Amino acid sequence: MAGSAADSAGESAVAADRPLIAPAPPVLSPAAGAVIWAAAGLTFAMLTIWVAGRGSAVPGVDEHLHSWVLSRRSPGSVTIARAVTWGGVTWVALPALAAIGALAAKGGRDIKRRLGSGLLLLCVVGTGVYGGLRINALVGRPRPPAADWAGAAGGSAFPSGHATVATLFAASCAWALAARVRPGWPRRGFWAGAVVYAAAVGWSRVWLGVHWPTDVVGGWLWGLAWFAGSIAVILTLRRRSASRRAARPEALIRPASEPAAEAVPPGPPVRVEDHPVKRSCP
Repeated sequence: MAGSAADSAGESAVAADRPLIAPAPPVLSPAAGAVIWAAAGLTFAMLTIWVAGRGSAVPGVDEHLHSWVLSRRSPGSVTIARAVTWGGVTWVALPALAAIGALAAKGGRDIKRRLGSGLLLLCVVGTGVYGGLRINALVGRPRPPAADWAGAAGGSAFPSGHATVATLFAASCAWALAARVRPGWPRRGFWAGAVVYAAAVGWSRVWLGVHWPTDVVGGWLWGLAWFAGSIAVILTLRRRSASRRAARPEALIRPASEPAAEAVPPGPPVRVEDHPVKRSCP
C-alpha cells in the first residue's frame, strides 16, 4: 500500500509538471518549405529559360497586357502606383524588416537574441535580393519603351527587383509575426496580408509601365522560392540542434529545480584543540 501511494504521488508530481496547453504547431514546417521551394523554383527556372530564349522579342501576352494598362492609366492611378511601389525599394524594406524581426522575436528582454533574429531575416532577404540582381544581369531582358514609363527604373527587366524585394519582405514578416499568435485566422491574416502586399507592389511596376507582366511574375516566384528554401534550411538546422541537446547524458544536465552547490572559500585548516567541542571536554 505504501509503495502504491508513493507511486501515485510520483505520477501526480510528473503530471503537474506537464504543460496544460499543448505547444502551438509551427508556422511552416521544413517539409512544407521544401515543397514550396521545389514548386516555385522549378516554375521560375522554366519561366527564366523561356524569357531568356526569346531574347529581345516580347511575348504576345506581355504586349497585350502592357497595351491594356497604357489605355487605362489615369493621373490618379499613377499617383497611387508611385506610392505603392516604394514598398519594394531595398533601402526602405530591409531596415523595416530588421526592426520587425527583432520586435517579433521570442527573446523577452534578451536584446542580443532579438537583434540576432532581426539580423537572420535581414541576411535571408539580402542574399535573395542579391541573387535576383545577378539573374537580372545574366538574362539582360530589355524593359518596355521609356516613353511608356510613368516612374523611375534602372537595369534590366527580368526578374523585377521590386517584386522580389516585396515578396521576400512580406513573407519574412508574416513568418515572424505569425509565430506570435495562435493558429487559425490570426495566422492566415498575416499570410493574406503578405500576399496582398507583394501583389500590390508587383501591380505598381506593371501599371507604371517599367516592367513587363512576366518580369513581375518572375520576381514573385524567385522571392517565394528563396524564402521557402531558406526557411526550410533554418528549421532543419534548429531541429537537429534541439535533437543533439536532447540526446546529451542526463548526468551532464543539472535539473532546473536542483540548486547549484555553493563554493566553499579556501581557508586555514581547523586545529583539533581550537574546536569548541574539544575545549569543552574535561
